Amino acid sequence: MQSCPVCLAELRPDPVVAADALGAILALGGHLYRPEGVPPFADGPSCTLLRLSARGNLVFIGANGLVEASVSGSDGRAVPPLTCRDHDGTVLFRLVSYEAAERAVVAVAADGAALATFLRVGAGIDVRDETSAPVATLARARGRYDLVETGGRKLAGLGSADAELEGWVDDQWWLQSTPGGRPLPLRPFAAVALVLAVKVLLGRPWPERVGPGPAEEADDSRPWPFG
Repeated sequence: MQSCPVCLAELRPDPVVAADALGAILALGGHLYRPEGVPPFADGPSCTLLRLSARGNLVFIGANGLVEASVSGSDGRAVPPLTCRDHDGTVLFRLVSYEAAERAVVAVAADGAALATFLRVGAGIDVRDETSAPVATLARARGRYDLVETGGRKLAGLGSADAELEGWVDDQWWLQSTPGGRPLPLRPFAAVALVLAVKVLLGRPWPERVGPGPAEEADDSRPWPFG
């Protein structure tokens, strides 16, 4: 049925009109949310971490271009503790400071079990699995980063780019698994948490205004303790 038999109200949008509206949203840089009933990151951990609004919370965009999950903290900054949630509020994982080492964070599952630990070493990051065994290293390579397995094989690429939105600029980070390569030696949510960990350890905690801003906003880009 295309319309209500009682009031004749349209029940389904015209497919052409819907397609045009969708195209307009995407052309403006907008993103649609993952459909209900589809599990988060069903297509794998390849994703991009960004903000949908200039000073909004971080979100993960999946390889299909859909919003997979959102990240919340105490004030929107990329500063632990951070919680990654599904659209219905379900906790997927948390990222907290790793007390056993400086400049390090650990991803934990909703049940509190460790997923992975990420330790900043120089310009890179050492990656450990849930048992805290070294499994990979994130190393600088030709303007981006390579995730290299402990045995020396490249597993994925990871990079960043500044994006300006509404007069504010922030760094967006992305993870792309190597096509046809070996599976990542991390659980799926741990691999996704790697992107958030890199943002925390290497990126900006908060967007910076492009040009001079009001005095009351002068402290919005202050670095956090990891620096």
